[in-house]
Amino acid sequence: MFIGPAQRPTEATGEPNFRGVLHSAREAARPMTAQGSGSIVTMASGAIDTGARGLLCYSVSKAAVVQLTRTLATELGPYGIRANAVAPGFIRTPMTARHNEQTQARAEEALIRAAPLGRVGSPEDVAGSVLFLASDVSAFTTGQILRPNGGVAMPW
Repeated sequence: MFIGPAQRPTEATGEPNFRGVLHSAREAARPMTAQGSGSIVTMASGAIDTGARGLLCYSVSKAAVVQLTRTLATELGPYGIRANAVAPGFIRTPMTARHNEQTQARAEEALIRAAPLGRVGSPEDVAGSVLFLASDVSAFTTGQILRPNGGVAMPW
């Protein structure tokens, strides 16, 4: 929490979420630049679209990934390299299973009610988005944020 005890939350969250993507993208871009084509897909989060309590550093670090991705699209485009991000909404994974079964079911029911598609996401939903952006099917797509979220958030 922002006004809670002093801590260094950026080291635990912001550093790996942003710097890890930055360094990985740099290393990926080197051979792509030499070959004159490529696609970099970064992982953001649906948290970029909300001000969720308790996710300050996480949300900010993922928003930084989005801005990095847009800048990469601009800087690497002339080399034939596309850069896009995937910002998933709630996806059922071990990371999101934080409660006992009953509490988890209640939390997911609320998310399901909010989703026009009427379900929570799966890792396969995210994989499909990444595959689309990495493939030549999206050859004219760069600097975009794809949000597999069941329709929960529909930002401009």
